[in-house]
Amino acid sequence: MKPNWKKASGVLLFCGILFGAYAARAVTPPQDAKATTIDPKLMQIDEANHLGASLPRDLVMMDADGREFPFGELLGKPSILLLSYYGCDGTCPTMNKLLYLELPKVTRFRLGADYRVLTVSFDRNDTAETAAGFLRKSGIPPDLHAGWRHAIMKDREAAIDALTKAVGFRYFWSRLDKMFLHPNVLVFVTPDGRVARYLYGTTLDARAIELALIDADWNRIANSGNVIDMLTGVCFSYNYAEGRYQPNYSLLIGVGSFVFGIALMVLGALAYRVWRRRKSAAA
Repeated sequence: MKPNWKKASGVLLFCGILFGAYAARAVTPPQDAKATTIDPKLMQIDEANHLGASLPRDLVMMDADGREFPFGELLGKPSILLLSYYGCDGTCPTMNKLLYLELPKVTRFRLGADYRVLTVSFDRNDTAETAAGFLRKSGIPPDLHAGWRHAIMKDREAAIDALTKAVGFRYFWSRLDKMFLHPNVLVFVTPDGRVARYLYGTTLDARAIELALIDADWNRIANSGNVIDMLTGVCFSYNYAEGRYQPNYSLLIGVGSFVFGIALMVLGALAYRVWRRRKSAAA
């Protein structure tokens, strides 16, 4: 009986495929969520080392219309810096849209006239065309474009590294999720290009934005003698643990105690005068 070489080769080929699949599975670990999870602490900004840091003025950017401009062109007024990437379909467009919805509620400052906003991509693959598409998707109206630019870095490598390192912004590419993992943060910049404040999260508040702008523009406000803004800046303090503004309770308690003490002294003096008058009248 002659051996059936055709059938035998088929069996051998099938066994080889099974063995190869098993070997690949043994060598390559499964790409599960647990194996690719990044500790969120790795993306936290070290504020102690970055608040007050100077941002590089000579970085050349390109806006959604293809116009080039240096980062220093934004200075002279306080600015809000929002780092995003234009291929994102999650938190990046959400942050931009929420910011545009809150900015009209910031009544003490006017976008463009008193402060500027810059959204800039940290993705080396973004272009002016993707920036324009992201701008349309965010729904930001054209009347805000004069004070709010969406841009990319002209030098994709060095410029992105220089800006993100200056503000302490760290990001990672997740192969499992096919997306960047990064903090959702607004960076407030002083008129001379220093980091003044960070506001985190996708729940933006116009009051917190206004207070952060006061922090960023403190020098101009202090010199202008704007008492209301000066008192606002003093009466609210930034809670680093919770990443939000809150009333300056220690100051308010101190002022309250002082006012209460003065009130007691005045009432005591008035009571003493009334007592002296009654005593004089009785005599």
